[in-house]
Amino acid sequence: MEELFNSDFFDGMGYKRQQDAPQKQQKCRKSSSKTCDLILNKQDILKDVEFIDSTAPFPMPKVHKVDPFKLPSVATPFSKALNGNDKDIIVVFYEPDTNFVRILHNPKRYVDPLKKFTCVVGPDLSQKIGMTPFINFHNHWWNMALTAFFQSKGVLMIPNVTWSNPASYSYSFIGIPKHSVISINCSGIKGNNAAMYLWRKGYEEAVRILDPVLIIRYGEIMPGEREDISVYYENINLKNLRNGRKRISC
Repeated sequence: MEELFNSDFFDGMGYKRQQDAPQKQQKCRKSSSKTCDLILNKQDILKDVEFIDSTAPFPMPKVHKVDPFKLPSVATPFSKALNGNDKDIIVVFYEPDTNFVRILHNPKRYVDPLKKFTCVVGPDLSQKIGMTPFINFHNHWWNMALTAFFQSKGVLMIPNVTWSNPASYSYSFIGIPKHSVISINCSGIKGNNAAMYLWRKGYEEAVRILDPVLIIRYGEIMPGEREDISVYYENINLKNLRNGRKRISC
């Protein structure tokens, strides 16, 4: 009689749920195992990374200096570059995080594919105004760690210089070498006065601290920047939207 007071008895699901329970437990175990594998894959790369003690909340990964070299004429987002045939390009991660976050889950898998390209700009996990400071720092830290890891494996990695607001200056430039080739992105800020102001302030601070020999600039020329030491590459995704083309060379 107790079965009659069990709501599952009336919808016919009681037996099915009992049968499904072992399968669900097995799925949970597989999911947990996969999560552990992802964490271990990320942690395992850190043994190949040098760190710098600093005033940042945690030791910062150290990225090595890159001297000037002959640059390709095209910069292509990671998600498009992997599926393309052209290897004489600069691979950039200036696109939505969802398009490249897989490299964070299993960095070792992408060492050989990235080695095939002329050079690669460091990852660009988002740092934004309005995001919690911890998430901004976390994303910056992993941008640096992945750059340092791929450098240690022989990939020609260009330091990607990023920041969010003035508070992020305390860690944004630590671990990036002075007098190096660097890359800076400005996509998506034109037309937003507040964003342009914060970008300009961060840019000035980056140039002052790092004194770069060359800046790979992705996006439009911004007022007051150092055009004399910059090489500009158009945002392919933005140009595709404007012109309806499948591929545009810079």
